[in-house]
Amino acid sequence: MNKRSHGLERPERRCALLTLTKRISHLLATGNRTHLKQFVSSHHPVDIAAAITPLRPEDILNVIETVGNHKSLEIFENLEKDTQKACLEYAAPERVITFFDALSTDEQADLIKLLSPDLKTKLLSLLEKSDREDLMGLVKYEEDTAGAHMTTNFFSMHPDVSAGQALTEIKKKHEEAETIYSIYVTDSEDRLVGVVSLKDLVLANSDAPIGRLMNPNVISALVDEDVEMVAQKIAKYDLFAVPVVNAVKQMKGIITVDDVMDIVSREATEDIYALGAAGAPIDYVGSSVLRIARQRLTWLLALVCTGFVTGSLLKLYQKELSLHVQLAFFIPLINGSAGNAGTQAATVIVRGLATGELTILMALNILYKEIRVGMLVGSGMGILAALFVYAITKDPHLAATVLASMILVVSFAKSLGGLLPVLFKKMNLDPALMSGPLLASVSDIFSIVTYLTLAKLIIPTLPF
Repeated sequence: MNKRSHGLERPERRCALLTLTKRISHLLATGNRTHLKQFVSSHHPVDIAAAITPLRPEDILNVIETVGNHKSLEIFENLEKDTQKACLEYAAPERVITFFDALSTDEQADLIKLLSPDLKTKLLSLLEKSDREDLMGLVKYEEDTAGAHMTTNFFSMHPDVSAGQALTEIKKKHEEAETIYSIYVTDSEDRLVGVVSLKDLVLANSDAPIGRLMNPNVISALVDEDVEMVAQKIAKYDLFAVPVVNAVKQMKGIITVDDVMDIVSREATEDIYALGAAGAPIDYVGSSVLRIARQRLTWLLALVCTGFVTGSLLKLYQKELSLHVQLAFFIPLINGSAGNAGTQAATVIVRGLATGELTILMALNILYKEIRVGMLVGSGMGILAALFVYAITKDPHLAATVLASMILVVSFAKSLGGLLPVLFKKMNLDPALMSGPLLASVSDIFSIVTYLTLAKLIIPTLPF
């Protein structure tokens, strides 16, 4: 699978790509195809793909077709999905089928989902029957499952095939496979029974059957397994690829380590955006101010509504605040401490759930631990805050109120920040949706009620 991160380029690289784009545009304008071919051929396909992305579809296709060799396929493979889609929609299917056919089956499946029904039908009709059946089989899998991200381009052989025969087959068809480093051994009904490495094949006697060379203990994934779980397996067992099987262990495809890198990068980016309530990930540098504002506005409006609740609560306690004005001075301190504590806990738990370190079954253990952590850190924060309050107000009752409030609200926020991501995971929602701003707003409501209620209990001049 190709690796695309054009929206996350360093400034230096962006400048270099801009120079490439200008040079390619100039060569297109002059119509000098010889110089254009020489220039494009002298750069890496990944860089050319990034540089031509801003161009019109017709210009992108002209650049790719000018190269006219295997490198043109690599350039198309490394284009962004939206750019590939634009090229396919611009040109006649017969013109671009070579580029589409060169993609791995998982890439084809991702792209075909974006196309219009008419174009999808035309492209599929141009594929070989077996390729078309493989592709349609991948399209049916739900997003974020192993089946949706696997490729069907892999080597599988029967146990009685010799090492020499296997090597001959690999040499003959190596360009058709996603990886040649792992050869999967399957029985007569395509059930996965083992795996043998390319190294073992090369070092073995050429007459030795691969059934004797294989490792029968294969780490595999089910077609409907969450792709993040597959990523964890690859990281845990240090694998190049994971075979994907159905419920009866028939082999359906593989997911390679570069596939997983793309998935992990995408998921991490989505989680970071969700934790900050910043919407879906976008290209910051390439996006307009209006688009960025629209992206963030929805969540911020929701948080403003939560702020209305906070304001209404303060209005309910206006009598107490008017009788003891100094109470209002420390509301930001209490609220900020709770919000920070909750976000801190939520970040750790979201990360643990993403890596597999934590599971839904650990919910009660997480809650119990976060309560204890909250009480400890809340006590430390409360003592420091109480000393500060007493130093500037000389009011022991107010200092005691701040101390007790800090312990309670920090313990609550830590517990909430630890428990809610687990509950979201249980409901098959993204745990990162329990974002920092949302968690802080909920903590604010609890903090104000707790702080001002304790003030009525502790400070003798306030009526209860």
